[in-house]
Amino acid sequence: MAAIAKNKKPSKKPACKYGSKCYRKNPQHIQNYSHLDEDENNDMNEIEGKARPVKTSRETKQKRTINDFFSKSKQSHEVSDSDEDTGPPPGKKGKSEHLSKTNISEDEPDTGDGEGEKSSLDTEEDETEVAPNSPEDVKQSIKDKYLVEMPADFYQFWDFCKSLKPGNPSSALEKTLNVSLVGPFDILGKKHKLITKNKHGRRPNFLLHYRYYYDPPEFQTVLISKDDSSKFHLGYYRDDPKEAPVFVASSSPGESPKEKIYQCGENLFAALHDLACRKLKSSSGETKQNLEQLIKSVKEAAEKYDLPLAMSTRRIKDRQKKVVSPTFHGAGIVVPVDANDVGYRPVPETPAALRGMLKKIADSKTDAERDKSLDPLQELITLVQFANDECDYGEGLELGLDLFSYGSSVLHPQISSLLPLAYQLLNRQEFSRIIEAHLKRRRGLTECVDELAV
Repeated sequence: MAAIAKNKKPSKKPACKYGSKCYRKNPQHIQNYSHLDEDENNDMNEIEGKARPVKTSRETKQKRTINDFFSKSKQSHEVSDSDEDTGPPPGKKGKSEHLSKTNISEDEPDTGDGEGEKSSLDTEEDETEVAPNSPEDVKQSIKDKYLVEMPADFYQFWDFCKSLKPGNPSSALEKTLNVSLVGPFDILGKKHKLITKNKHGRRPNFLLHYRYYYDPPEFQTVLISKDDSSKFHLGYYRDDPKEAPVFVASSSPGESPKEKIYQCGENLFAALHDLACRKLKSSSGETKQNLEQLIKSVKEAAEKYDLPLAMSTRRIKDRQKKVVSPTFHGAGIVVPVDANDVGYRPVPETPAALRGMLKKIADSKTDAERDKSLDPLQELITLVQFANDECDYGEGLELGLDLFSYGSSVLHPQISSLLPLAYQLLNRQEFSRIIEAHLKRRRGLTECVDELAV
């Protein structure tokens, strides 16, 4: 059989420049152009007299490769009937297909169908989404819903708020600081009970519960400001979903820069103490007295639980030494790097140059212009593939998060090819699930992020 294959005459058809990676399905194109190793595989099948066995879905899942991620969207590409070999190269799928009807820039993220309207993605129930368990063990219930375990200070903070307002701990800080406890705290407050459909007409997705437009998977919101204009919120920031949060962070996407994440201490008490002290400087009268009492109570609780209130602790400083890139959002990323410096290589563009590149893509006014603007980004994605092959998984994480933080929805296809894979290669599968869910229903700044709202 090998001899027959060896003596087989080479194809006289001109070679398609994309070879076996060509995504075009036009029969005329396939007949007129050779597709390299794909043709050889077909020839071998003809010699064997049988088709290759089709893998089961289970086998396919177990053998997911890097190329699976970078080419997974090819199947849905709308292919032209033209026989001219002028289509975009593989890996650039979605250039024109994912264009918005209006130009979307970093300052104007795509907000779906607009405030007050239901997006088709909201009313559409995903059959692959399985309702999370709600066991009696509240810690396990939270982990089942959010894919991460909450630290000890989370539960201590809830007890602290219960001491301030036993009947409704979630609103204990509204009078003094105008903030409410949300997210995983809603499970402690049993707000999720009996809610089978939310205001969007579907089952609540806890991975999206209070997940704002610019929140990366590493950020998990637990407190929000009642001020709708700033969208200020506090949350835990984790480098790894299997580990404890590295610090508490804040974000205000209603203000510029929208994507920035700021460190607010090692625990929730430190973040609350900082927030109260800053507000105290501009307060007077009864408000000032209430804040002074709150600050005193926070200090007592921190001492009781042996928690630091400093904004920068040894643990935070040690983590900062491990940051390999600050990223657009400023919180930085940490990835494993061995003694031979294997694990990370930087994106070969300065932050300013990368922002300029993304701006050209977002501001393009025609499909052709955007296709051309996407070429430099595609080159960077190709470099990420090389980096992944050599176990430098951090580059894909850095580039993917920078694209996400830029804020333009026209970059979602590229983000989808970068971040889920990066998280899986880094053994951070929980973050992979979160980013996939978020990109599917990424809400604009004026849309409701409360998955339990009815």
